[in-house]
Amino acid sequence: MPPMSMRAITDKLSLRLENKGSVARDHLANERTYLAWIRTSLSLVTVGVAIRQLYRVSIDLGGGSGAGAAGGSEAQEPLAGRVLGFSFVALGVVFVAVGLYRYFRSQRLMTRGEFPVSRAMVGACAAAILALLVGLLVSMLADQQ
Repeated sequence: MPPMSMRAITDKLSLRLENKGSVARDHLANERTYLAWIRTSLSLVTVGVAIRQLYRVSIDLGGGSGAGAAGGSEAQEPLAGRVLGFSFVALGVVFVAVGLYRYFRSQRLMTRGEFPVSRAMVGACAAAILALLVGLLVSMLADQQ
């Protein structure tokens, strides 16, 4: 069997709908919403990496035990930096999964003429981000003392 072209593969995987009313507009809005989930995810991962690096830089600048960035002394890094950094990165990964789930669920329901309202999911994501931001604030205040 000859290899399939990229067009043939995408035609098999694509969903084709008759463009009546606002069908195209709704599906394009669904794609934009998915891309917003991806942007949010990348932002959370970036914040997580930045937190880890800032804690490491503060150790290097503070003198510590003399183990600088080249020494890579992981034991010197505060637990708060590791936990907060990991939590932001993990939440970023969760946001990719949530966005993907939302995208396909919304697409499936829109093909049936329904619209999904996701109050619980949006509330849970907002609560998770708020909890991490409060943790970051507490960690910053604790470092000031």
